[in-house]
Order: sequence, then C-alpha cells, then structure tokens
Amino acid sequence: MYVMVCMRSDIAQAVGVVSRYMSTLGKEHWRAVKWILRYLKGSSNMILCYDGTDVSLHEYVDSDFVSDKDNRRSTAGYVFTLGNIALSWMSRLQKITALSIMKAKYVAVIETYKELIRLKDFIKELGK
Repeated sequence: MYVMVCMRSDIAQAVGVVSRYMSTLGKEHWRAVKWILRYLKGSSNMILCYDGTDVSLHEYVDSDFVSDKDNRRSTAGYVFTLGNIALSWMSRLQKITALSIMKAKYVAVIETYKELIRLKDFIKELGK
C-alpha cells in the first residue's frame, strides 16, 4: 500500500478497487491483480520529470455515480498540482450513498475543498 500511495499514484485507483475484494477474490479480480503486476513490470524503468516553470496551484475533481455495485456507492477523486507536481490526490468510495449524479459530484467537491484548505495552510507554512 505504501508504494501505491506514496510512490506510484498511477496504480492507486486500481489497487484500491481490487483491495475491496481481498477476502473473496474471484477470477476477474485475479486477472486485475495480474494486469497491475504486468503494468508495474513494464513501467519500472520510467520516471516522472518536473521542470518547475509553472508554480500555480490547480485542482481537478470528479466523481461517478454508483460505481460500486455491492453497496451502491459512488467513487470520488481529486488531484492537486503545483505546476507539474502532484501534491495531493485521493480516489475512494464516498461515505454516503448519493441519490443522484449531482449529489455525488457535490460530495466530491466538498471533500476536495476540505483538502484545499489543508494544502493552502501547508503552502503558507512553506513560505515562512
């Protein structure tokens, strides 16, 4: 999980979905795990390069509606970038069951702006 969260954010969503079924892995889950491992092997020699020319903070947020068929919850996600550097990201099931697409998106935006407040405080501390 450490590698997923801190080192390889590109696999975070896939590992998160597969980990929901750790106790009852089926054939399709094993295929997904093998796909993740093949992806890691094929991309192990790639690195991210940051040029540092753009230092503006951008946020991106999205959600889907009822992606988890087991408990009918939506998945929400966001990423904050400072220039080309991803500072913070999240992709997880929402804590509530949204009754509409708008409510799922509204909940995602609320979570995103909670993180934005934390990030702005963090960036302010860095500037001191």
